[in-house]
Amino acid sequence: MKEPLIVASLVIAVGFLCCVAGEARAGAKLDWMKRVYADGRHNAFTDLAYWRGHYYLCFRHAASHMSMDGDIRVMRSADMRTWEPCGALNTLGDDRDPHFAATNDALYVYFGTWDLVHGEGPAPPDRGAVRTHCASTADGERWSEVRGVYKPGWWLWRVRWHDGAFYSPAYTAVRPKPSSRETRLLRSEDGIEWSLASVVTKERMAGEADVRFQPDGSMWLITRTGDGDGNALWFRSDPTRTTWESTNTGALVHAPVIAKWRERYFIAGRGRGAEGSVTRVWELVDGCAEEQITLPSGGDTSYPGLVADPASLSGNEPTLFISWYSQHERDDIPNGGQDTSSVYVGRIIVSP
Repeated sequence: MKEPLIVASLVIAVGFLCCVAGEARAGAKLDWMKRVYADGRHNAFTDLAYWRGHYYLCFRHAASHMSMDGDIRVMRSADMRTWEPCGALNTLGDDRDPHFAATNDALYVYFGTWDLVHGEGPAPPDRGAVRTHCASTADGERWSEVRGVYKPGWWLWRVRWHDGAFYSPAYTAVRPKPSSRETRLLRSEDGIEWSLASVVTKERMAGEADVRFQPDGSMWLITRTGDGDGNALWFRSDPTRTTWESTNTGALVHAPVIAKWRERYFIAGRGRGAEGSVTRVWELVDGCAEEQITLPSGGDTSYPGLVADPASLSGNEPTLFISWYSQHERDDIPNGGQDTSSVYVGRIIVSP
């Protein structure tokens, strides 16, 4: 891979603008939900896509949240209710946090793989660095070989296809945990060879992020943070995507995913509940994350996928399909235990 051309970027007023998250709007409701996958193991870190008339769901399948045996499972459905397996992806490391990227011709799954590093002397092995990998399918059934992309130590968290190219917010991902992180915007023509478009931020231990494109060519980026109040930041670029300014959304959001319904933007991710972590949906309004609904969830939970229901786009009620994982029913799962988590899907209807 060629060395990327470093484009100067300017981060303006990180955290300078801040809002207070609004109260949940009346009328946002969970129309229905379904437990899709539960085998007593740790099934987690989901994503959802609509491609060529089918819905696709992916997640990590492993013994526990931090075990080194993770592999990626892919499922398919015509109606979001009946699901069938359609793919399995695996490397020699811990494969986790899969996300879809869809083009007209192919559906891609990108995921991070932690390698195993042996310690000095009697120290046990530990994680070293993430290497992002991907595989693709042209028919939803047969998958390409898994390939590594970009550089070790960088996690291409979510990849989005826009105007003939792939884009991804990538962040520093190594162990031991570094004292600071950098988030880069990467660009690719083929989804395999990537180059640096700009540096988004080196502040706030920013990491997991999603992006959306605006008509003028600018980009919105919502990112998790790891210091201070922990609230997610909303970054906006100029049309060249080389300079960025940020707003504090007023809400803690881990693993954010953005869905656009007509001209409204919704975010799903892990939020802070009264008794621990929950899976939640917000609407992005004037830079603030306004809470809409908290899903049935608890324990180790969240990392959702979120897509607009195609059938609702001509109507007046925003309707969203969502995937997530949770431990709130782990005591009811056969062969379940402390690490058991299950994958869910559902349909959310938001007030007009």
